[in-house]
Amino acid sequence: MRQTLVILSILALFFASCAKDSIIHEDLIIDGNVAPPVDGVSQITLNSYINNLYIDLFGRAATESELTEHSDYLIEFEYTSEAREDVAEDLMLSWEYYKNINVLTTQKYLVTLDSFTLKSQIDYWVYLIDIYYDTGLDFEALYYTIENEKLILLSTAHVDLYEGTIFIDTYFERYINNYFYDLVNMGSENFVISCFQNLFHRYPTDDELLDGVAMVDGATSQLFLQDGSSKADFIDIVIHSTEFYQGQTIEVFNSIMARAPNSEEMDIYGQEMSEANHFNSVKVKLLISEEYAGF
Repeated sequence: MRQTLVILSILALFFASCAKDSIIHEDLIIDGNVAPPVDGVSQITLNSYINNLYIDLFGRAATESELTEHSDYLIEFEYTSEAREDVAEDLMLSWEYYKNINVLTTQKYLVTLDSFTLKSQIDYWVYLIDIYYDTGLDFEALYYTIENEKLILLSTAHVDLYEGTIFIDTYFERYINNYFYDLVNMGSENFVISCFQNLFHRYPTDDELLDGVAMVDGATSQLFLQDGSSKADFIDIVIHSTEFYQGQTIEVFNSIMARAPNSEEMDIYGQEMSEANHFNSVKVKLLISEEYAGF
């Protein structure tokens, strides 16, 4: 019994002394250990956002130096929408952005056409035109001169868009008004259907198809309350219709947000697209949104 009391006394003294000891906090600095940003945006999230910008605008991932440059900028200005806008607009000033637009548009509208094939066709028709003029076939020479001019305009479409000498109505007009687009979509009916699908993201109604085909074939008809009697009239009507800008709004949402715009977004951004006759301002708004950025 006495032994037990001695043990208990020793334990009591031990715990009492421990309670009086102070806890010492030591500040440690660990190399390479970066504290997370105050708003909780991780470096992984930041890098993912920048990479997505490069993929959607340039068709490639960002390099390490590009990641660092844009990441440092966003961190410095606390990830604000204004900072994100600066980054997005800076990228969209690049020639690489317009080169990627050209690649994507060509793939969608002209399938397998490449720059070498396009230039070869232009050179061949120049050669043919000279022969026709030399042999007195002026009508044939004039026909191929007009067709060749369309190909030349097609070949410079992305350059002219980059330089700001044309807007998206003319840009897309060049992609549907040329020999290669006709080759992919042979016949008036296929041509009209493809224009509706590519430009409007929908199939024409029965009446629109009938009127469109008649117009392309040279008969007087009406489309979107506009009269026309030629293929040129048809192209002019569809390119300058309200639905053309709505179609471009759908295209931008599908490519950037991986979804279609809702009715409110269609009204707002379709109107903005029409007023600017360009898709860049709408793209910027989507690229800096919290839905896209993830923060």
